[in-house]
Amino acid sequence: MRPSAICPLPVVRRNPALTVDRARTLLRGGADSSSGEPSALERARVLCSWSESDPTAAAIGSTVGIRSLVSRPSLNGKVGLVVSANASTARFGVRVAGEAKALALRRAMQWPANLQPAAEAVEVGRLVLKAAEWSPQSHELFPEAARKWAVEVMRLGYLIAWDEERFVGREGAAPELADIWRSFVLPRVVVRAAADVRRRTSRRP
Repeated sequence: MRPSAICPLPVVRRNPALTVDRARTLLRGGADSSSGEPSALERARVLCSWSESDPTAAAIGSTVGIRSLVSRPSLNGKVGLVVSANASTARFGVRVAGEAKALALRRAMQWPANLQPAAEAVEVGRLVLKAAEWSPQSHELFPEAARKWAVEVMRLGYLIAWDEERFVGREGAAPELADIWRSFVLPRVVVRAAADVRRRTSRRP
C-alpha cells in the first residue's frame, strides 16, 4: 500500500480544536511534526517545559495571557503575542495591542484558556513528543505504512534471534537479541516520513 501523503501537524497552541484525539488521528494519518519553522515538535517541547525552561526561539509566535504583573496591573488579563526570546535574560518580548513597545516578561505569562485548556494543550504536546521516535509505546501513533514496516523489521529480528545455526557456540538461540533489536534497531529504521518509508520498502526484493 502506498503511504499516505505527509501534511504538517497544526500548531499545537493556536488551534483550539486540536484535542488529544484529533492530534492522535493526525499523527496516525501521517502528519509531519518536524516540518515548519518552528516545527510542531519544537513548539511541543516549549509547551511541555514552559514553566521550567529558558526562553527559546521556538516560542516566538505563541499567544499568551498576562497575569500577576505588578508594575503594570492594568495589563493583567490581556492577551499578547511572543515576538522575541532572550535566553540570557530569561525573558520573552510580548507585543500587546495598544502598547508602543513589546513588554519584556518572564513569569507573568500563561496559556490563555480560551485558546486551549492548559491541561489538554500539554497533553497534546506530550503526544507530539512521544510520536517523534518509534518505540513499542509510540507504535500506534505512527502512520500505517510505518507500522507495517516496524512489524516486518521486528519479524526479521526474531528470525535472527531464533536462528540456532547462528549461535552454535551456545545452547539454543539468543532470544535476548530480540529485545536489543527492538530497543536499538527499530527506532533508527522506523520513521514517520512517508518518503523514507517508501524508499525503505522499495528496496525489498
